[in-house]
Amino acid sequence: MMNKEYELGESIVHRTTGKMGEVVDAAESTEDGTTESVKIQFEDGSTEWHSVSEVSKMLYETDPPMSNNILLD
Repeated sequence: MMNKEYELGESIVHRTTGKMGEVVDAAESTEDGTTESVKIQFEDGSTEWHSVSEVSKMLYETDPPMSNNILLD
């Protein structure tokens, strides 16, 4: 069993299909409170339940702020 925590609205990706979506619900184990499965709303509007072992948190790469590149005349 995977011991991961997911928050509602968190962006995730399904590892097998590569489909991206966000967590809209989560089912926890009654014994220890860890998340066992998450309900995902995919970008196409569909929703499905998946085991946490089938999904990964989505990481976004961003550019550094432009404030460090100020041009002076």
